[in-house]
Amino acid sequence: MLGPVGIHAGDRELRCGAPQQQATLAVLAFHPGRAVPLHELMEAVWGEEPPVSANKVLRTYVWRLRKLIAGHGGDPGLLDSAGDGYRLAVRPEQVDACRAEQGGRQAARASEAGRYDDCAEHLVQALALWRGEPLAGVPGPFAEGARSRLEELQLTLREERFRLEVQQHRHTPLVPELTSFIREHPLREGPYGTLMQALFASGRQADALAVFGRARAVLGSELGLDPGVELRTLHERILGGDPDLIPAKPPSVRTREPVRGSAPVTVVLRPAQLPSETTDFTGRAEAVDTLCPVLTGTGCSAPVIVSVGGMGGMGKSALALRVAHRVKDHFPDGHLYVDLQGAGPGAVDPGTVLESFLTALGVARQDVPASLEDRARLYRTVLDGRRVLLVFDDARDSVQIAPLLPGEARCAVLVTGRTRLSAVAPTVHVQLTEFSSEEALALVRRIVGPERISAEEAAARALVAACAHLPLAVRIVAARLAARPGWTVAHLLGRLADERRRLSELRTGALAVAAVFELGHHQLAPAQSRAFRLLATIAVPDVGLAAGAAVLGLPEAETEELLESLVDIALMESPAPGRYRYHDLVRDFAVQLSPSGTSAEPGPDTPTEPDTPAEVRAATDLAVLGRLLDHLLEGAVEAFQLMVPGDPVRSMLPAGRSASRGPRFRVLADARAWVVAEFDCAIHAVRLLGRPVSAGVGPGEGTLTDAADLLVALGAYGQEIPYTHIEDVARTLAEVASTRQSHRAAGRAHFICGNAALQATRLPRAGYHTQRAAEACRLADDRPILQQTYNDLGVIALFEGDHNAAAEHFDRAVALARELGHRSGELITTLNASLARTRGGRAEEALPVCDGALAALREVADRRGIAYALCARGQALQELGRYEDALSAYQECLDVGAAAGLAGQRAQARYRRADTLLGLGRAAEAAGEAEQAVAYYGTVLDRDRDRGYALLSHARALLAVRESGRALEQARAALEVFTRAGLPETEQARRLIGAVRTPPS
Repeated sequence: MLGPVGIHAGDRELRCGAPQQQATLAVLAFHPGRAVPLHELMEAVWGEEPPVSANKVLRTYVWRLRKLIAGHGGDPGLLDSAGDGYRLAVRPEQVDACRAEQGGRQAARASEAGRYDDCAEHLVQALALWRGEPLAGVPGPFAEGARSRLEELQLTLREERFRLEVQQHRHTPLVPELTSFIREHPLREGPYGTLMQALFASGRQADALAVFGRARAVLGSELGLDPGVELRTLHERILGGDPDLIPAKPPSVRTREPVRGSAPVTVVLRPAQLPSETTDFTGRAEAVDTLCPVLTGTGCSAPVIVSVGGMGGMGKSALALRVAHRVKDHFPDGHLYVDLQGAGPGAVDPGTVLESFLTALGVARQDVPASLEDRARLYRTVLDGRRVLLVFDDARDSVQIAPLLPGEARCAVLVTGRTRLSAVAPTVHVQLTEFSSEEALALVRRIVGPERISAEEAAARALVAACAHLPLAVRIVAARLAARPGWTVAHLLGRLADERRRLSELRTGALAVAAVFELGHHQLAPAQSRAFRLLATIAVPDVGLAAGAAVLGLPEAETEELLESLVDIALMESPAPGRYRYHDLVRDFAVQLSPSGTSAEPGPDTPTEPDTPAEVRAATDLAVLGRLLDHLLEGAVEAFQLMVPGDPVRSMLPAGRSASRGPRFRVLADARAWVVAEFDCAIHAVRLLGRPVSAGVGPGEGTLTDAADLLVALGAYGQEIPYTHIEDVARTLAEVASTRQSHRAAGRAHFICGNAALQATRLPRAGYHTQRAAEACRLADDRPILQQTYNDLGVIALFEGDHNAAAEHFDRAVALARELGHRSGELITTLNASLARTRGGRAEEALPVCDGALAALREVADRRGIAYALCARGQALQELGRYEDALSAYQECLDVGAAAGLAGQRAQARYRRADTLLGLGRAAEAAGEAEQAVAYYGTVLDRDRDRGYALLSHARALLAVRESGRALEQARAALEVFTRAGLPETEQARRLIGAVRTPPS
């Protein structure tokens, strides 16, 4: 690092590729053995605006570096993955920059102990590591900052060596080198003093005084400053011929000039202000291990600043005190502490803090200057030459602590705050998150007692989970249990079960979770407060930026600014770019706030004159929910059109009532990604409609219909999303809609319930909901969904083996689709009807129907429909004994499915193809195809029917190749699947099991 970036492999030095690849290695090398998250790597290499492909590019760089290491006999595991980032698994002493910093620290310790020879050796060894400009040619903000720091470190080490040489009376040969150093770095004041001492010790008093004149001239012309106090004092002592220029004196004592007429006063300058640490401090081992070595490091050219961030209640102060007490012995001149109260309305003024610090450092109160600037200058002067630890707890922002930062490089600063203090450029920042489950349990055990918790460990785990693993909340519940020996853990857990009461339960004595959150909320501007309140109800588990903008009725840029500001003050989190979420307890706090602004926001579902706060809240929440559903529906309809091209979805799902433009997608992959990202939020939004509401306030027809339509549109992506979750909320929606006499919403919700049950082959439930859907659709004259219910009734009959009834249902659905002009629905239902005829022994009727549907689907490029048509055509051809033609149809289905990413359709084509191959006597090939299908269905939920068919095909093929044991195993598995689903194929499975058990003689 201290020159061109390279890796030493034995005697060889390996160059590390392109400049940005070197920058990547540099970031990891500066954190030896520690994980560096991907977002920090991107920011370090490219700054605040990395390219879109930064993630991919970084992974490529890491792959190349691993290859480089492995290619020269190294272990590629040295550069290993860690979370979403990477770790360079080397020790600090294997990185020359870290060795140089360590050498500086060792030199300082040796000097303080009076071991000057050891000090000189450490300095020489550290300086010998430089091979030119540090990180030569490496781009990026991290490299630029590190380069400046390392260059400053080298200069500081050289200055320390000069001072040591003079102190050890090796001054005469040092004069030429010092003179050259000053010529290269004329604005560094320290070397002038060292040269003056060297010249004076060499008997060159006049030359020493001349050096002071040059220093005054250069500093005056370049900076407009006079030499500092130390240099001026040295000049005066040389003028007086003082033989003992820098007498040793204890670092903890200073003599202050007395007030005229009084005696000299000796003032103790070693403050010890740290509060005691928490006796039951638990967890945070990684954070402690990260911070302590940084704070105790020496040889830096600027004070070390470490910051600890996180939302209220994360235990930032406890961690800071734990670390401060661990390292305080490394600061012989004392430690200063202040609670800056930055999270509340009464943040402490930095001028007041400086006055307190100055008096603690020995300055008489009457000598403290009046202005903030003068106090800060005197503060830095008093700290000069001292090694003091400064702890600033609960800082509001960088502006508050900037005047409190020392100038002395040997001082160290530990600062905590909810806002990340980027403007002060901390050396290391630790962002605290929730406790792990084990950390939370460990704290409860320490406070309550291990025996009591071991007796109810399951309840204790549930208790800390109810606290969302927030350290403050965990401490509170543990304290309540400790103070109430008659309570069981389960009893307190029950008190926390009601989310509306949870925050009121999370308080004991002066500790209260809600009070901590209120401090942050109190500082919010009205727009921030409104966003914080309105999004809390719907951001479960999180919310996308576009959805948030729709809810707030603001442009995306303005919404992003608001939400990022909430992230900055730790009231929200951003788990990924463009997505925002709440900590569970912060959400509880936010949803209990009274609606901001006026009463209820106007909207179609808002009462004109709500009477109570509860009605205001309910009306506001419904208006918010309506905007969210409208936005999600618009996106889901767009996604539906890409999944089923040519479908007249907008006539069936009339999205777009909002004035804002919804999501737009270029290709199917974009639509898929959006559906997956927004699915949980959409399901939660629909689930909210089932909550109890105030009298007279509830979801209207439009909101209920939007919710039902959203579920219908998402159903097109049933293989990409957990479809059973849709069924759960659809059942709730059906009940609400039926209660409010919304037949259209009820019919669509029942249709979704039936369709989801059908996909999971739960036929009785599917039949019940589909019949209810048909009844409601007739009442609402909802013919598009009625057409689909006829189709699903046909599929149910098909599964039950009633092929004639299935064909009748399908024919009814086809006729209705034609009336509606729903061409895509007509084609798919026509294919279903052809399957019913094929399985009913009428394959000769089915084949031309498949061919016609296939041609029409090719015209609209509906790849999902094409794949289905090819599979249906293959089954008809197979039934007619045209095996080779059937194989061709299945192979084309596999090709189309591969191109469109239709894994489920490909798996079905494989087990159908296996049956055809078996008919041709190609049993080994059949076994291979069926095995692939079985493997796919082993990883997919709720596809029992297809898994059963695949298992049956595999069992037949295995029996044909005389693998009777495996065949019996697969046949039994198929029987179990068909029995659970109530399908008639159970008889086929039983016959096959019998055939395996009774081989032919």
